Amino acid sequence: MSAALSPDVAEQLLRHVSGARWFGGKGRRAAVVGVTPLPWLTDPAAYLDAAGPAVRLEVVEVAYLDAPVDDGTGPDPAPADDGAPEVTTPDGPLDGAPRDLYQLAVAYRPAPHAELQGAEIGRWTDADLGPVVAYDATQDPAAASVLLRALLDERRVGADDAEVRFHLSAAEGLTAELEPSVFRGQQSNTSVMFGEVAMLKLFRRLELGRNLDIEVHDALSRTGTSDVARLFGWAEATWSTTDASGAPATLTADLAMVVEKLAQATDGWDLALHALQAGADFTAEARALGRALAETHAALRAAFPTDRRPGDGVAAVMADRLAAARAVAPALEDHRTGLEAVFGALAGHDLDVQRVHGDFHLGQTLHTPDGWKIIDFEGEPAKTMAERVAPDSVWRDIAGMLRSFGYAEASVPGPGSAAWASACRDAFLDGYAGGPLDPADAGTLRAYEADKAVYEVVYEVRNRPEWVQIPLGALAALTGATPHDPTSTDAATSAADPDQGARRPVDTKE
Repeated sequence: MSAALSPDVAEQLLRHVSGARWFGGKGRRAAVVGVTPLPWLTDPAAYLDAAGPAVRLEVVEVAYLDAPVDDGTGPDPAPADDGAPEVTTPDGPLDGAPRDLYQLAVAYRPAPHAELQGAEIGRWTDADLGPVVAYDATQDPAAASVLLRALLDERRVGADDAEVRFHLSAAEGLTAELEPSVFRGQQSNTSVMFGEVAMLKLFRRLELGRNLDIEVHDALSRTGTSDVARLFGWAEATWSTTDASGAPATLTADLAMVVEKLAQATDGWDLALHALQAGADFTAEARALGRALAETHAALRAAFPTDRRPGDGVAAVMADRLAAARAVAPALEDHRTGLEAVFGALAGHDLDVQRVHGDFHLGQTLHTPDGWKIIDFEGEPAKTMAERVAPDSVWRDIAGMLRSFGYAEASVPGPGSAAWASACRDAFLDGYAGGPLDPADAGTLRAYEADKAVYEVVYEVRNRPEWVQIPLGALAALTGATPHDPTSTDAATSAADPDQGARRPVDTKE
C-alpha cells in the first residue's frame, strides 16, 4: 500500500524525480501523491554501513495538475527551457488528473557518503530504519550488486500486500562478483553494466502489465536468433494500492531486465554519421542491416500471432493521422492532396501484419564484431500500449530505417550526401527483400514512409522547429511535389551542428 507522505518527503522525491533525464513531465506542474515501497531486498535488521545499504525498489506516483491537451499525433511538446516542474502541494481533489508511475531503486544508509553525493535522493526518517540518507541504488555499487544477486538467486520476496519476483532465463557467464558501473549517457531508463557480461536496464516510467522489451527479448531468445542481445532475466512486481477515486486496486508491472552486454558495440546512428562525414561507403553495413531486420521479422512471426488487414482501413487510419497532424503543422496542408493519393495506393489489397519493432531507426541498432544487433522493442512511446502490441506491417520498420538514412543525409550536408543516402537505402532494401520491389510493394512502402514523415513533421514542430524542413522535404519527394534536396535547407545546417548532430532522428526515447 502507498505509504503516508509528509510534504517535506514528497518535495524531496519530486525534486529528484523531476530533475532526472528520464522524467516525462518536464515543464508541467506536478505533485507526488503517493509512494509504494516494495519489499526489502536486504534485511533491514542488518542495516549497518559495514553490512552495506538497505535496498528496496519503490513506486512513486506523480499527478500532473495542468496536463496539456493530447491530440494523439505525437509526444507532448518540450518546454522552451526544459525545466523541472513546479513543486506543488495539491490544494484540491486530483480526481481525473493524469498520473505517471516512476520507479526508484533506493539504497538507504544511516549517514552521508561523500562518494555518493551526486546520487543522493533525500534525507528523512524511515519507518523501519529511522533517520536515513537515501541514494539512487543504481549509482551505489554495493546496492546495484544486490539487484544482480537477487536475479541469480531467483528471489521472490513479499510483504505488506506487495511482492517482487526475479526470473532467471539464462546464466552463462553471469556471477555475483561482476563489478557494477552505471551508464552515464542520456537515457529514458537507467542502465547498469556488470563487467563485460551483462547490462541491467531499470525501467523508470512504469507501464502496467508486461514490458514489451522483455516480452520480445524473451520470445526471440527462445527462437535462438542472433540479431538481438540474449536475455538473462527480469524482475516484476505486484502491489496493492488505491486508484484516483479511492477504490482498491492491484497492479502488476515489469521493473527491470538484464540482457547480454554487447562487446565492442557501436551505435548505428553514430557509425552511419561518421561514415558519411568521412565520405566512406556504407552499403555493406546497410545491406547487412536489412538482412538482420528480415531475420528478426521472421523470428517475430514465429513467436507471435500474425494476421491480415485490409489496406483500405490502413489508408483511412493514415489519413486520419494526417488530418490531426495538419492542426499542429499547417505546412502539411500543402501536401494533403498528394499524401491522400499516396495513402490511397493501399486500397484494394490486404496487408500481412505481425509483431514488429515499431520504432525502428539507426539509433535502435548496434554494430558489433558479430554483426548488427537490434535493440529497444518498446515501440513509439507516444502510442498507447494497445497500439504498440497490435500487429502491423513489416513496412512500418522498413520505412523507419529509410527515413533514418534521410536524417543522416540532412545531418551532414554536402554534394555527396544525397547519393550516399540513396545507395544506403537501395542496399538496405536489397538486404531485406533480396532484390527490387514489385510495384505493389513499392507503393505500400511509399505510403508507410509518408506516414512516418507526417509523424516526424509534428515532432519537429513541437520539439525542434529548425529541423522541420527535413521531413517536409521528404514528403515533397514522396508526393512528387518538388525535388528532395535537404542539404539546401536551413534545417540541414542546424542539424550539422556538433551538438545537434549526435541526437537521434525523431527518437522519443533519447
